[in-house]
Parts: sequence; C-alpha cells; structure tokens
Amino acid sequence: MKNMNKTSISLLLCAAMIAGDAAAQDPTTPRVSKNYFPVSVQFTPVPSGKGWRDERPPLIDETMRETIHNIILHGCTHIAAGEFSNGGANAKVFDYAQSLGMKLDFTSNGVQLFRRNDPPKYCVYSPEYLDSVRTRIEPVLGSVKKVTNPFTIFPFMDEPFHADTTSFDFREPVKKAFKKKYGYAMPSSYYAAKRDPRKHLDFINFQSLTFVEAWRKIYKEVKQYDARPLVVMTHDSHNTMGGGVNSDSKYAVDDVFHWGGDFVDMFLYDIYPYTMFDYRYGEPSQIRKPRISQMHYTMAQMRNLTTTYGKKLGFWLGTYNEGWFRRYLNEEMRKQYWMERELAYTAIAGGSDFIITGINIPSDARHWDDFGKAMRVVQKVGGAIAESQKPKAHACFLFPRTQYVQMQEECFNIGQTYELCLRAFGELDIIHEEQITDDKMNGYDILVMADVKMLSREVADHIADFVKRGGVVISDCVPQTDSYFAPLESMKKLFGVKSAATHRVEQKGTWNPFSMLPARWAFVKEAPVKPVKNYDQGQGKAYGQDLSFRVVTPRNCVVADAKVETTLKSGFPLLLSRNVGKGKCYLFGFCLQDTYFQTWMDDDTKSRAELQQLMHDVFASTGVTSRVYSSNPDMEAGVRLHGNEAYCFIINHEAENATTDVILRDLGFEVGQIMDVEWGRAVDFVRTSDGGVRFTVMAVEGTPTGVTRLLKITPKKK
Repeated sequence: MKNMNKTSISLLLCAAMIAGDAAAQDPTTPRVSKNYFPVSVQFTPVPSGKGWRDERPPLIDETMRETIHNIILHGCTHIAAGEFSNGGANAKVFDYAQSLGMKLDFTSNGVQLFRRNDPPKYCVYSPEYLDSVRTRIEPVLGSVKKVTNPFTIFPFMDEPFHADTTSFDFREPVKKAFKKKYGYAMPSSYYAAKRDPRKHLDFINFQSLTFVEAWRKIYKEVKQYDARPLVVMTHDSHNTMGGGVNSDSKYAVDDVFHWGGDFVDMFLYDIYPYTMFDYRYGEPSQIRKPRISQMHYTMAQMRNLTTTYGKKLGFWLGTYNEGWFRRYLNEEMRKQYWMERELAYTAIAGGSDFIITGINIPSDARHWDDFGKAMRVVQKVGGAIAESQKPKAHACFLFPRTQYVQMQEECFNIGQTYELCLRAFGELDIIHEEQITDDKMNGYDILVMADVKMLSREVADHIADFVKRGGVVISDCVPQTDSYFAPLESMKKLFGVKSAATHRVEQKGTWNPFSMLPARWAFVKEAPVKPVKNYDQGQGKAYGQDLSFRVVTPRNCVVADAKVETTLKSGFPLLLSRNVGKGKCYLFGFCLQDTYFQTWMDDDTKSRAELQQLMHDVFASTGVTSRVYSSNPDMEAGVRLHGNEAYCFIINHEAENATTDVILRDLGFEVGQIMDVEWGRAVDFVRTSDGGVRFTVMAVEGTPTGVTRLLKITPKKK
C-alpha cells in the first residue's frame, strides 16, 4: 500500500463499492422486509453460518457482507452501535447494512452532565446548564448525522437514578425553584428533611424531578439537532421500580411513573432474569422463583408509563455472551439455549415494540440459531405486531409511591404477589397511586393492593368511592396510615375490620450468583441472618375447594361487619369479603408475597396449587373476566391487538408438563381462525358460552422449558 498512489487507492475503493453494490443488488441477497418488527443487534462475531469468526477487525468485505447476511437471516433488522457495543461496525458496515434495508441504533451514556452520585457542574435550573449540554451534543451524538437511516438515538445517561443523597443539589437556583413550588424554604439536607414527614416527601419528590428538568431541555435540543431518530431513554431494572432501598440506590427516591414520559419517544427497559440476578431481596434472590416474576412486574410498570404518555416501549435482551455480565455466565446458562427466545417473546407479549440485544450476538451457536428461529417467526407477521398494542387489562395492581418513599422499605419482592395474581386472572396492569385521582380507577374494574400499609387520604377516599360505584378491591393488607404517618381509619371501615396486622417478613441483601468469583451477598455488610417467620395453616373450604396450604405471615384481624369466607387453623380469618354499595372488597388474612414464595422455597407444589386456585376463584367470583387466561399457571398467554387481528403469545416459563388450555375473550371481533405462525397450521378451538374461544397448546415432546408459540387470530368471514 505504501507504494500505491492516490489514483490506485481510489480505484480500489471504487471497486470495493461496486462489489458491494453488486452484492446488494443480487436477488439472492437477504434483505429486511419493509414490514418488520425491529430487532437490533451489535455487529459482532456470529457462532454459526457464514460470517465473522476469528478475523480481527477491520474485516474483509466478503466477511463483512456474509455477517450482515447472517444477521438478517436470523430475523434481525437493525445494527446497534455506540457506547454499548463491542463490535466492529464502521462506515462500510453501516452503508452495506442500510443498502439491505437495515436501520441503525446509536447508543451513548448521555450528554446530561450529571451522574448517579453527583449533581452537574451547573444547576439544571440555571442558563449555564443548557449551554454546557449544547457543547456535548455534537461530540457525543454526531455520528447519527452521518447515516441515512437512523432509527434510535440515546442522548441520556444509561439507567438513571439517584444512587445517594450526594447527587442532590442544594445550590441557589434549586432552592429558589423549590420555594416557588412548595412555598417554604428547601430543607438544608436529607436528614433535616427526615424530621418532618411532609417536608421529607416534598423534598424527595422535588430532588427526584431535577433529572426531569434536565431531560426535557435535552430532548428539545436533540430533536433540533436531528429530528429523524427516535429519542430513547433506558430505564433500569430495579432502583426505579421499587428496589431502590439499600441496593444500588441507597434510598427510595425515583420511580419511572413519577418522572413522567414527555421527554422521549421511546423508553427502553433493561432487566436480566437469566444472565444475572434480578435484584430481589433476601431469600427470594437466592431462589429466584417464579423465575419471570420480576420481569412481568416491572414490564407492567414500564407499560403503564408508555401507554399513559403514548410512547413506544423497547427491551434490552440479555444474550449468552461475555460482553453481557460475563461474571455470571456458566454451563447451566449455556444449556438454556432457549433463553433469548423466551425473553424476547415475553417482552413482546408484554408490550415491547423494539428488541435490542445487550450486549452482542449470542456466542453459542444453539442460542443464536434458536433466537434466529424465533425472530424469523416474528418477522412473518412483523409489521402487524409492530403496529399492534397490548390491550388494557381489566385489573390493575397498585404501586404505592408515597409508602415507598416515606417508609423507605423495598417494594420489589412484591413482584411475586403480582405474578400470583397475573397467573390467577390472566392479565394484570400496574396503576400508580398518582393516577388515582377520582373514583374511575383509570378505567379498571379490579384493584389489587398487596402489602399496602400507607395511602394518602385523597387516594383512600377515591378507592372507597370506586368500590361504592361498583369496583372490586382485592387486598392482603389494610392501609392504616396516611401520607404523613397519621392514623387512617377509612380503609378499616371499607374492609369491615376493627384492626388488622400489616407486617411481613423482612428480607435483606441481594444474592450475587457469580460464576467466575465466589457467590456472595451484596448491599449488606455481612450475610443476613435467617429471617423470622410466623406460620399458620388453611382449613375448611372456599369456593368448593378444601384448603390446607401453609400460610406465612398471618395478618390476624378483628372483624367488624365483614363476612368470613373461611378461617385459618388458628381461628383467625383466612379470607374476608364485604359488599360496599355496588362493589365488593376481599381481604386475605395473610401476606400473599411471603406465602407464595414459601411454596417455591419448599418446593411445596400442593400448597402452591391450592393458593393459586384460591386466588383464581376470588377473581372469578367478581364476575369480571379477563381477555386472556391460561389454565396452566406456569405457561403465559399474552395478547396484542391490531385492528381486526390479534396475536397470542404462549410462553412456557416453569412447567414440566407444558400443556395448557387458553381462553380468549373480548378481542373486538368474532374469531374465525387461529393459525400457528411458525408451523403454518390451523389451531382447533371451541367457542365458550361467554363469547370467547378455548384451545389447547402442547409442547413438542422432550422440550418443554422455553417453548413458545405465536398465534395469529383473524375474524370469522361474513
């Protein structure tokens, strides 16, 4: 090359471009369909098929093209590049990928100038802040302007949250903004605010929203810089979802709904229930069952955020690759070749509109090929799924932000109760307490309150009015404290009790299941002692079922005018009900979270089956029916709607016997055909008396775990 002149080099480059154009125009070259579901991967080595193996970048043109072909043939449609990519992407890769219909995603760790532990150099309320941000946009995000088809751009810090009070800002512009909002001087420190419950709540809410003050300004600047790509923010898997107490975040400060959603086009969600731990506390972090509970619980929070603000929802998909938390990878995970497929289908069924691998293409051939098989199935109907939506459920699960902030107790293990209710009813959304502004309950028919001890008086009154109007409340705890720790009597009256316990098992620390290092506890100075538990036992009958399951944390209560449906062995109520106006309340006399988890810890399938059936019977007794229901609790059924079509995802999460009967109702049309998209076969179904349909799904023999099905449902021809 040293002896070649500029003309020779130009001729070689032109020849390479011509060869690339020829390859792109070859009718046998794979291309991305115009109607696709967006799936993004980093340009990294592929473990099977033609393409990049051991060659060091920059790759020769033939290897580069074969790798792009391999990626497209695996159902992927985008190339991700930037700060969270360890790949070999360059301008030539981008150009060739785009020539085949691929789009590009540009990740960064943001231009915001603040971090989790420190405030920015300039207050977000000062003019200097935005001036300083503007100087960073071109250096950090400039690459996006060099490409033809950008899909997303990430201008914000990855997984933002306040890690400690050291990130709080006490400078004059902040104090001025606080006083303008609340009418009194901002507390001088976190500890000063803690002395007064009202000031503490105001202070935490305000400091949390300093991030939002910056994000709204950044969003406008980025849109002015380049309006083509969707502006994306990645939210983290626990600190902003109820797990921000004595975790990576020392205190409960942030949550995604409180932050709002008017500063992005898409929220991307990040959780890793296979390739690493999922941040449960205490014993549930060691025995992570049900395996998918935290993903379902937090996906529902993200779905609530995005549907409320009309934004798209994406999902970071953990892959079996050392670029993605390699300290946790092990032989067991390698054998779980179906994990990428299961997680991708769970995310899409949960409302995700975009999948991006994090980080890199799976390094194991079976993982890569199974994921490719799954994505090819999705792409058969990709455009329609991308335009579809997960419909609103008929039941919702309360996230009590005020309690979370004021009591500084984790609200994350509660995902296990969410999972129990989801499996029992078939569909379940999250409602944030800030959304309960009247007796309409945001359009839901059923409200589930689990481990809720504190409510604002206004929210409590709205819940009572919701029931009187015809709503249903299902709870395992009676809130008896208002937002500022004063006694709250209205909920005891609503449930028909004179008194009721509210305690639960205290779980501390998070288990780190390292594979390359010794496994250990995190976020505690020493291994937590075995938690103290109280037990009781079910007895008698409920809804025709004999009960004998083991109860953990009985919440003994004294009945006023509620109806005792059945009792515990101790004689205290196991389940109460009370008619209120046109509606009804149900109160379990024990902690659902503690009891459900114990069935997994003890591998007590009998108790779990009884508890699941009891929960299902309670939901059924309300007269409210779900849009989708799976008879096998360990197999998920989820639905998305697109005009006069529906798409049903069936996903096996726990079941050894992967057979289930699925019921679909209220799709907006009369079902004419159910087609298995992967196999191209019609699925037999029968019509139910309530206007729905029922069909059976069975796993392929020998491969029950991780089994997925994608079904297309179309209307009956007139």
